Amino acid sequence: MVFEIDRHSVTEGDIVELTWQCNGAEQVNLTLDNGYRTTDIPLDISGVKRFRLHRSKGRTKLTIAATMEGKVYRKTLRVRVKKMPVMRAETVDSRGRRQGKLKQWWQQQLTKWHNFRNRQRYLLRALPERKQIAVKMLLILGIAGLLGIIWPGLYRLGILALVIYLSVILIKK
Repeated sequence: MVFEIDRHSVTEGDIVELTWQCNGAEQVNLTLDNGYRTTDIPLDISGVKRFRLHRSKGRTKLTIAATMEGKVYRKTLRVRVKKMPVMRAETVDSRGRRQGKLKQWWQQQLTKWHNFRNRQRYLLRALPERKQIAVKMLLILGIAGLLGIIWPGLYRLGILALVIYLSVILIKK
């Protein structure tokens, strides 16, 4: 059984070329294991195949299994997959001038906040309607409780907001 690979070390996204020859085999399978998932691919008795190796936990294992006269013969090759280098881009304003560190930091914080808020909105929309109402009620009560600690008069305002919210829900239905 011949099983060869053209490179044993690649960067994410690179292509490797496999060559195999299993004379006398009834069935040939290739198993790709990148550490996240395993994929089985049926192959011809001999041939050449090219693969683009993307996501990997550092090593991708390629195993060829040939069935001959009821016995299974295996051969394994390993490819080291290095992470793609991260490209760093500078933030510039509309005139092409570089932004200061403080402005860049502020933009990063805004982006993180928007991502967090959008994830929370998505999670809320994925819930059944009754649970959405319960989450909103808990949020109003939680805010009212926190504000009540700071200023006791605001606790009543929070309870009033909850009553108004529930009234609007009842009127809509």
